[in-house]
Amino acid sequence: MEKGHHQQCGNESYITSESVCCNGHLTKGLSQLVADCCGTKAYNNLNEICCDGSLFTRSSAQVQCCGEVMYLPTRSCCSEKKLTDRKENHDCCGAESFDKTTHICCSNPLSVKPKNTPCTNLANPPRPMSSPPTSTPLQNPEENCGSKTYNPKNHICCSGFLYKASALTMCCGNRIYTPFDENVLCCNGTLHHVPKQSECVGGVVYTNNTCDLSARPRLGEHCCGGQTYEPRTHICCNGHSHHMRNGNFCCGSQVYDPNNKSMKCCSGHLYKDLGEYAECCGNLLLNETKRICCSSSTNTILYDTKSNHHCCGHYYYNASLWNCCAENLKPTSRQNSVHAGYRLRQLTDLIPKICNETVLFGKVESMALGKHDRQVMLKVVDDFKDSWHYEYLDHCRTPALENGMTYLWKNTTNGYKPISTPVEQISDIHMFYTVCRQHKCQKG
Repeated sequence: MEKGHHQQCGNESYITSESVCCNGHLTKGLSQLVADCCGTKAYNNLNEICCDGSLFTRSSAQVQCCGEVMYLPTRSCCSEKKLTDRKENHDCCGAESFDKTTHICCSNPLSVKPKNTPCTNLANPPRPMSSPPTSTPLQNPEENCGSKTYNPKNHICCSGFLYKASALTMCCGNRIYTPFDENVLCCNGTLHHVPKQSECVGGVVYTNNTCDLSARPRLGEHCCGGQTYEPRTHICCNGHSHHMRNGNFCCGSQVYDPNNKSMKCCSGHLYKDLGEYAECCGNLLLNETKRICCSSSTNTILYDTKSNHHCCGHYYYNASLWNCCAENLKPTSRQNSVHAGYRLRQLTDLIPKICNETVLFGKVESMALGKHDRQVMLKVVDDFKDSWHYEYLDHCRTPALENGMTYLWKNTTNGYKPISTPVEQISDIHMFYTVCRQHKCQKG
């Protein structure tokens, strides 16, 4: 859930997760991850369509362009920007509509002829919208390294760089080394030239039992970035030491107290002086009612709210055009389409409010699809016990889950339902129990 990369658009700098650059013009409030360009304007291709530089609101998910106009292939035929009406139960042969029970479409030249009249080459008329193309299995791709292909038997790819290799060649970032190289050490993705007997511990290079830092440690001290620290009184957050009186949990390189309502940690970014409705949206902060957060297992994106629009994973769609089922979009003609009832949220966004609820950490072991529900086999994981749960979830209205991932589940009148994004079983569960214990002690 990276916040995005800084890029240049004309004379302005922008972040790809918050804006889009189209031919030197910047459009704010829409992520480049889900936007296309129509001339100099960015747009959401789910709900709009660009035809020869003109932007239209989709009247249907199936509409296409015919030159500068938008049309529906089930009602019209288009060829070389010429549009004609398509009769019922007819196919298209270029811009001409024909009865497929009595005629055929020929090519060289493109024309409609009676079925008993041979033509040298049958054209492939557009497939009716009701019969989707058959799927073909994907072929095994070649091994790629950046823009080059290679044979893994002879070469090795390290972060986009290609090297000749032996069976003992290993990557360290974008460089290579072998066990025969006595004076090199790979530590935290960086290759160091060091004396013999050096060791990498916790991402730090130790030479002759001392940290490779600007300050030598005293007995009993640990390394934190370029300095040393005392772990009984301080906490190390991404190489930065902080006193525990300021908090005992890390948020990126900063420290914070999850029970402090004026702070919120969003995927490693710490926000202070929060508004009344502040919540995390990936590593961004959503603190206004006119915006909405849509999230999936791969992306989390903010959108400006619109009438009759809903989230489907990290996409924001018009419910009159699309139907969303378990974060998969499909075209629909129904006015009351199904949409997700809620989204999974980060664990830090749920505590301490969730501390007073009945919850469990459940690992998804397997899933099965019923007629209208998703049946999930859970292995319950917490500090005290391992047990099993079998839950029935509304398939379309419940966010997508991944096998092997652990989520926080809340007890409801219809059984447990997942409420958090995937958690790390050690650090996240420990944080949950610690913060909730502190919260209850403060209330008591």
